[in-house]
Amino acid sequence: MTQAGATRTDVGAASFVHTGTGNNNIFVEFAPPPRKPPRRLAREELYFHMRRFVRPAAANAAYDTLARDRLVVLTGPDGSGRQTAGRVLLGELPGREVPFELVPDVAENGHHNLDPELVQPGNRLLLDLTATEEPARREMAEQLPNLWEQVREQAAHLVVLHPDADRELPYYVASQVHHLAPPDRTALLRRRLRCEGMDTRACAPVPETLGTYLTTRPPVRDVARLAHAVIRLRRRHRHDLHRFTDTPELFAEWCEKALSTLTDPQAAVDAIVDKATKAHERAFCYATALLEGARTDTVYAAARILMTATATPADPQPLLEQNGTHHLLRTIEADRVDDRHTFAQQEVAEALCRHLWSDRPDLRGVLLDCTPKLLALPALDERERKSTAGRVAGLMTGTEPDGVLRQRVEGWAEQGTTGSLTAATALLDRLVQHPLLGAAWRRWVYDRAGVQALSPGLRRVLIGVCATTMATRYPRSALIRLHRLAASEPEGQEATRALLDHVRDDAQALHHLLHRLSRRLEPHNRYPRDLDLFLAVAADRSLLAQTVTAFGLSCWRSVFRAAEPERWRPAAAPLLGPEAAADTLRSLIEAAGRDHPTLNALYLTAVEAGPPAHADRVLRLICEARSPRPPRPMEETAP
Repeated sequence: MTQAGATRTDVGAASFVHTGTGNNNIFVEFAPPPRKPPRRLAREELYFHMRRFVRPAAANAAYDTLARDRLVVLTGPDGSGRQTAGRVLLGELPGREVPFELVPDVAENGHHNLDPELVQPGNRLLLDLTATEEPARREMAEQLPNLWEQVREQAAHLVVLHPDADRELPYYVASQVHHLAPPDRTALLRRRLRCEGMDTRACAPVPETLGTYLTTRPPVRDVARLAHAVIRLRRRHRHDLHRFTDTPELFAEWCEKALSTLTDPQAAVDAIVDKATKAHERAFCYATALLEGARTDTVYAAARILMTATATPADPQPLLEQNGTHHLLRTIEADRVDDRHTFAQQEVAEALCRHLWSDRPDLRGVLLDCTPKLLALPALDERERKSTAGRVAGLMTGTEPDGVLRQRVEGWAEQGTTGSLTAATALLDRLVQHPLLGAAWRRWVYDRAGVQALSPGLRRVLIGVCATTMATRYPRSALIRLHRLAASEPEGQEATRALLDHVRDDAQALHHLLHRLSRRLEPHNRYPRDLDLFLAVAADRSLLAQTVTAFGLSCWRSVFRAAEPERWRPAAAPLLGPEAAADTLRSLIEAAGRDHPTLNALYLTAVEAGPPAHADRVLRLICEARSPRPPRPMEETAP
């Protein structure tokens, strides 16, 4: 997405999804909220963007093209909000279908594949080609005609995001192209402030500093960051005064402070680092930045970990003569609000983290080695642990090569501690969503998911990332990887449970799974684990009815042919009960073919499941299926 913004995320015991591309504001409750299905999280993300969306000039014409032709191609410069516009246009269509991103599969031969068969009635698809390499983009462009034809046949809708209008486009989509220009930046700023509860009448007239900044035509993501910084300053002001009214004077003051940090964050960082000259002061400064918002004792413990890791000797002064946290906070120009350490602006904490990472490369290895210990501090709550891991992951993603990133993901995962698993999950979570690196890392997850000899920690990390972030943003890719994890699971049922949860929450995912299983079960005993997976799906009462479909019956046919009746009878029993419809019974019996042992097992299952009248009905259907149909009499024709 080219339009950044702050996002609210409710954190439970085992899920964390950043549903935006800007700053991640995480709110935690004392009791973890119930697990949110991926489609619900995707719907919340859509509503978040729709509330804050400022329509560019071409949005209405693009919507008309999408509604009429079921395909529209959006182009524009970086920062024009193409992805937000595409999702909002799909969300504005009638109905409650949630749009999801169509990520092309990379086949075994390395080619990108857009499978038209997986388009279902009413789907709303987003195909993002903005970060795709030129050869792959041309390869997928050749597949667009078949995909578009299937989209029309299924009454679906497709939005394609293209890098810019100057690139060569296929002739058959030239009439579908709409060029997006960045929206009005002042309107965007006011919309975001209004959504956060601010009285935007205080924004008029536009302060001089803000007007000068907007005339430079900053990227849309920077305008969103400015709005977030203003809201942060407003909340701090409200906390100090409890009750106040938004005024143009206060708004001008907040804008000046926010712009001073946004446009030149290094100046604030240099002033802090120059004052914090001693080892314990700098350790406390970096700990406050990494754990921004944590409690005093937590930050102090993190500073001690950093000092120990850098072999800094303890302060020889007596404890009562040493400077306390109040003095340290004044030294690093931070505040304490309700016993929690925070900077006046979040951009200062982010700039300090970047300073630690870029200005002191010799400390990178020390920080990464300390990360599991920092995240394992018992005083850290779930919110602080997730946000700290996200900061470290963000620092690594921009500078470290792929080999180092892989070593860290696998090394942290293999440690198997709470802190190391959190660090590995946060890093992999960020990598699979990266606009440039994401495709390669999603491929890496695909390759690792099929390996049986994975460490328990790495398997747990892969399952967690696939079942949360990927299930929300890339549901079909998440399904494929969860299936591979479940199929390669040597023992235990963690991946199988995650797969069932995924398809239970999303009917589209269940359709894709049955389609995948039907193809893999066709060769006899080629994928023996898939038979158990299908029976696990059928054993779930909430999913059983969906197995009596074209792909589901193909799976039943393979099960009847390859498995003993003792394996499938418990799962098939509800389909053969007295409440089963005649079409369901007939379809299941036809799937058994004319195999006598299978038909006999079906009849015995029906006898155990219902009264004699029901058994007679099943027997009659079996006899009809076994009896050869008499040939039609030849029509008499006149000589």
